[in-house]
Amino acid sequence: MKAMKRCYWIGFAVLEISYWCFHGSFIGFLMSYLLSKGITNTMVSIFMASFLLASFVGSFVWGMVSDRFHTNRRVSIACFLAAGALMYLIYFSYDSIPMLAVLYPMLGFVCLPHATNIDSWLLLACENNFTVYGKIRCLPSLLYAVISIVLGRMILTFGYSVMLAFGTVFLITGIAAAVMLPESRRAAKDKTEESSGITSLNRVFDSGAYRYLIVILFLVGLAVAPVNNLKMPLLENVGGTVSDLGIDAFICAVVQVPFIAVAGRIERYSLRMRYLLIAGLPFLTLMLAFYAVSPVMIFAGSFLYNMGVGILLPTMRSVTERNVSPAYRNLGHNTADAVYNSVTGIISLLYSGLVIDLYGVKSMLMICILIVLVPVIMTGKAAVNHWIHASCKQLSYK
Repeated sequence: MKAMKRCYWIGFAVLEISYWCFHGSFIGFLMSYLLSKGITNTMVSIFMASFLLASFVGSFVWGMVSDRFHTNRRVSIACFLAAGALMYLIYFSYDSIPMLAVLYPMLGFVCLPHATNIDSWLLLACENNFTVYGKIRCLPSLLYAVISIVLGRMILTFGYSVMLAFGTVFLITGIAAAVMLPESRRAAKDKTEESSGITSLNRVFDSGAYRYLIVILFLVGLAVAPVNNLKMPLLENVGGTVSDLGIDAFICAVVQVPFIAVAGRIERYSLRMRYLLIAGLPFLTLMLAFYAVSPVMIFAGSFLYNMGVGILLPTMRSVTERNVSPAYRNLGHNTADAVYNSVTGIISLLYSGLVIDLYGVKSMLMICILIVLVPVIMTGKAAVNHWIHASCKQLSYK
């Protein structure tokens, strides 16, 4: 397997960093910005649900476009440009609920699927070398952490206008990197005829291993989505501020770094064990949040959860790469991300904001704990059965 050229390595690092720093500087504080303008938790939840619904649709649209036209570069440039326009429109439309109701889902349509497009492009360029992928992909998590904590402090001092300044800078660097990087020479193709959207989805779900991944992603995502998307009310419930939101985002991002950096080594561990950690760590996170009496306990939960995310990201990428046909891998990656980030967020946000407003944060957290118990039992049972089977096999040999 050939090593990636140094110029491509730098280019993809800048591309990944630009996207995630834009996400951290604008989208990461957007909910807090709207709450500061007097918009209720219920309304913000509805906006977030529409954001995630649009990103769910966008995942399929952009995934199919990338696979059909064998291009990640043009998709990336288009998404950056659209995100820039929407950033300014949303920021200055805070006093118009109808305008936000239109713009918020448009932002979701271009932004969340864009992250998957960049990852797919990187995997094609490095020929599925997860050691290279991990070393490049961990960099944006580290910079995301720095941006989150710095902006949390700056917003308290200078106001939310710093979101625009930082967001604009990262959009420009992202577009520049995408323009300079070439399309991958190994555009994923099969020798089969082009397929329609429904047929493409059927081909993506051909593998039982991929279907199991989707089930785990759905259940875990459904449990953690309210906590991830409504972190500000969670922190406020224990005396936190927007500055604590930045600290939490810093912890979330930094913890992921070492795990993503060693993605190649994580691949060597049992998939059953990785699935158990992916489900078990969010369970511990939710328990800490439920019993939290200060922001420190929320931070501790975020630490544990993002250990799981650091394992989850390379796992979901490798399972998709191994079990989905090359002609449909962009769609496969987008589908997995859409299920984990969008579908679960849509379902949970339709009730979580209302539950918080009516019954409080702990009622919402109890629902989440009950949901996450399902994948914990599933993955735990699979791991125990495998261990028993392996032990019996060893005894029979003896």
